[in-house]
Amino acid sequence: MNELSAHDAQFPQWWTEHQVVGRTTGTRRLRHPVIGEITLDWNTFTSATDPDQKLIAWTAPPGSPAREALRLLASWAAGQNLRASGNVT
Repeated sequence: MNELSAHDAQFPQWWTEHQVVGRTTGTRRLRHPVIGEITLDWNTFTSATDPDQKLIAWTAPPGSPAREALRLLASWAAGQNLRASGNVT
């Protein structure tokens, strides 16, 4: 906090008043062991009745390489679930 206060005289006031706001949307690049690198958008939704509970939704635009990678991952995961349940024919 001292370092931030040294760079911005208003920071201590904002901190005291809790005017520090977290991000609710963004884009993140991830590396998955099955599909490799993928870039996804994310949105955070906060519960109106319990602000400590949050739901984060990861999405990929239709027709994007990320969307196709998610389809591949879903297919792979479905195959893993079949093998684990012993229902592979």
